[in-house]
Amino acid sequence: MENLLRYAEKFFDEVEIALYRSREVSTSVELNEISMASTRSEAITIIRGIKDKRLGLAIVDSDEPERVKGAIEQAAKMAELNSRDENWVSLPEPGKYREAPKPNYELKEASPDTLVEKLVKAIALAREKDPHAVVAGGAGGVSWEERHIVNSHGIDVFQEGGAAYMYLELVGRKGEVVTPGIFDFDGRRDLNLDVEGIVERAVQKVKWAYSVKASRNEEVPVILGPWAIAGLFSYALLPAFSGERLVKGTTPLLGKVGEKIASDVITLYDDPFHPLSLEPVIADGEGVPTRKNVLIENGTFRGFVWDNYWAKVYGTESTGNGKRDLRSGGINIGFHNVVIENGKRSLEELIGEIERGYFVDGFQGAHSSNPDNGNFAVTANPAFLIEDGEVKGASVFLVAGNVYGLLQQASEVTKEQTVMPFMNTMTTPHIKFEGVRIAGK
Repeated sequence: MENLLRYAEKFFDEVEIALYRSREVSTSVELNEISMASTRSEAITIIRGIKDKRLGLAIVDSDEPERVKGAIEQAAKMAELNSRDENWVSLPEPGKYREAPKPNYELKEASPDTLVEKLVKAIALAREKDPHAVVAGGAGGVSWEERHIVNSHGIDVFQEGGAAYMYLELVGRKGEVVTPGIFDFDGRRDLNLDVEGIVERAVQKVKWAYSVKASRNEEVPVILGPWAIAGLFSYALLPAFSGERLVKGTTPLLGKVGEKIASDVITLYDDPFHPLSLEPVIADGEGVPTRKNVLIENGTFRGFVWDNYWAKVYGTESTGNGKRDLRSGGINIGFHNVVIENGKRSLEELIGEIERGYFVDGFQGAHSSNPDNGNFAVTANPAFLIEDGEVKGASVFLVAGNVYGLLQQASEVTKEQTVMPFMNTMTTPHIKFEGVRIAGK
């Protein structure tokens, strides 16, 4: 990398080379059968160079030095053609990095056979626990990545690691009732995936769904599960914490640092070093040291997250939240592992205190939420009616509102936390909200 960097410096005022090597093992399930198993490996090198404030960027699907040199030359040609960016300041400088956690090299050598074995076990367990249920879909995967980032200001950081995940979608058919797709999942930094727990939780929800209960227009307590929270917050809430949106004036959090934007039970932060984090990276996509960034503390808004570019435009420092897009090669502001702090009581205890309310496992339509103001309109499905402290059956209803108003209605979070390995990676408890207005469907 050092020789490639010296070569690139001939063409640019400053330059960055980012090398990503990855290995992906995956298996899929469809209708109780293993439908696919694959192993893929690739190397991607990204060149980002600046000449007279003109950006040149090139990507090559190789780590071979001669091909990387070709990409460097291509990036130089692009820089000549591009317009000057008068806001450009510089690439980042080196910083102080935390000690990287020891990688689990078992993940690097994982084979599809390991995942097939776990999925076959999951299918057998699901059919044993509920003969009416079908594993309609699902997948298991193991990812391993090595990333090496260098730039002409002295950044030279290497990190490696991996994670495993599994999810199942169960559909039950009993008499005239066909349940919606019921999902459950697990993700961790080893191969000890909780197959039994995934199946047990999914089957329990399928059994609840065999009893169909009509919903109605009302204001009731609602408990949101990890899938529902991650879906809604990823689209309606998390983009608002981007420093880019602050600079552009498109965040509803403009001028609200230090103000209450949620109830006291909500503490939310980005922390790649959390024990349940799937990607405990010591540096972001630009080589800037990562850290824990508190976004909401006991309901109070504490601040934004930044990458190098927008931080320098605004006159602050990067928070280590530059995320590399491997398709475009560019850097965007993003998150490593969003954590919602947990509480002291169990989900079972929260359900047991509700006279009438709902447990929502998933939302449909969260992607249409508006992060510029926090407004959303979603369908709660699957959702489950709670009466007299017990789950009575499945229901479907509509919820429309504002995510900041919803955060003010949060009354308790569970002690259980679940890592949600999709969309923005989140580690979240279940959250109970009071007086949620729903529309029966």
